[in-house]
Amino acid sequence: MEVIKTPWKENFLELVSNSRKSIKITSPFVKENICSELIKVKQDSSKIELITSFKLTSIYSGSVDINALEKIIQTNGSVKNYSKLHAKIYLFDDKEAVITSSNLTNGGLVHNFEYGIYSKEKTFVEKVKHDFNIISSDEITGIVKLKDIENVKNILSKIPKSNREKLPKYELESPENNYNSIDIPDEIIKESLNGWKLEIFKCLQSINNKQFKLNVLDEFEGQLKNKYPKNNNIEAKVRQQLQYLRDLGLIEFLGNGKYNKLWN
Repeated sequence: MEVIKTPWKENFLELVSNSRKSIKITSPFVKENICSELIKVKQDSSKIELITSFKLTSIYSGSVDINALEKIIQTNGSVKNYSKLHAKIYLFDDKEAVITSSNLTNGGLVHNFEYGIYSKEKTFVEKVKHDFNIISSDEITGIVKLKDIENVKNILSKIPKSNREKLPKYELESPENNYNSIDIPDEIIKESLNGWKLEIFKCLQSINNKQFKLNVLDEFEGQLKNKYPKNNNIEAKVRQQLQYLRDLGLIEFLGNGKYNKLWN
């Protein structure tokens, strides 16, 4: 094992360029300039898998550059959303691992004082890979698609300037500094939704609390049945649409049937 501390950007890019199969990263904060450099030096045979926190608040506050996620997906990579993410893990070909405090940003790789460890010891790397895969396949982890990114861009572009000023941009890289929700007029969100997605959003509007349990939506079953009389599996459809709203960063899964709304 070796100590890794900032600046370690050159070490990072070297590890990226030497990877032939996979580059796996968990990072709550992601910046476009670093991702562009990552993509530029990586081998064509190496696939990027990024797990981040895809929330409207994270994107709007600037802690996650949505264009960075878009570039990764467009270069045959994958982006996943794990809203409770705080860990920063870097895995290269499942043979070398870095565990660090560094986000995938210039601050994390160059400017801030960050500290971690590098190892290619087989048992250690296997454990890190195992834990990465658990997060990647967790039931509360969603897959971010280009369509989701397009819809989020559309929603955020319509937020009135007066609302934008309520959410400051933070200099410190800490997910705890993000607001838990963002002021977005409901009508803006509705304009970006249709069909079942819109109906479930309307149901969520009727729930007064920010946090809610899945079974609370049972009271809307009759209303949804009237709207879609030919659907005989309302419960499964509701779960499906909640997953879609999660993938848009509008809600987050807290586990054990609990959810949190990310807009006011």
